[in-house]
Amino acid sequence: SRKGQGNGGLREHVNAVNAEREFRGLNPLEALHVNDWPDGAEVTGDPNVVFLEDEDAYETVRTSADDDDDGPSGGGLVGGAAIPPSSLYSSVCVGGTFDGMHYGHRKLLTLAISSVRPVDGRLLVGVTRDEMLTHKAFAESIPTLEERVAGVLDFVGNLAPGMKNRIRCVPISDEYGPPGQPEGSEVYPGVKNDFDALVLSHETLPTGRKLNGYREDVLGLEPLKLLCTQRTEPHGMSSTALRRMRTSKK
Repeated sequence: SRKGQGNGGLREHVNAVNAEREFRGLNPLEALHVNDWPDGAEVTGDPNVVFLEDEDAYETVRTSADDDDDGPSGGGLVGGAAIPPSSLYSSVCVGGTFDGMHYGHRKLLTLAISSVRPVDGRLLVGVTRDEMLTHKAFAESIPTLEERVAGVLDFVGNLAPGMKNRIRCVPISDEYGPPGQPEGSEVYPGVKNDFDALVLSHETLPTGRKLNGYREDVLGLEPLKLLCTQRTEPHGMSSTALRRMRTSKK
């Protein structure tokens, strides 16, 4: 190895730390492998992709605690960065498994709520059905659809209680969900495909771009603005890593 860099990788490092912890009578640490930087991080030149945490996307402000009870208004994350009116939308959608409601899920839902136009904007949250998750690693550790929907509703209800009549949560049973349905479809009863924005992560950005192609080429609909959460670190904890940890402890 090069001078000052030491030998070995994560596992060797954890083994060394655990040897010291054992000597001191402490419980061992567990090494958790996380996902590499996703492919979506390299997307450039797509006018329909907006990285929400880019400095050019919005300015940093302090959101007052005296703001409208209807949730983040005028654009903005509570205590964080405000999304300008140009990045607010009338019909926003976001989807996922929402297994365990870890930080990434909470961040995604917070950005989705912050992207909704005040007063008349709407948010639809799609939660993947159980039967679509059987191929996932450690699928047996994934909570039921009912539990995951309850977790989503509890989080968004506490985050933006004034928006409860403008937020809807539906189970999704296909890759694209309601934004990928033709006009007049009854696959998702009562859900109108009038969406103008989709909030998603780097991991799912390639699927979002495929959805836009499908909307334009097959459905004859306008593409969605893809509001993508920008990772601030090269690696991130995933639901799979958390399920692996829960399974190993059983």
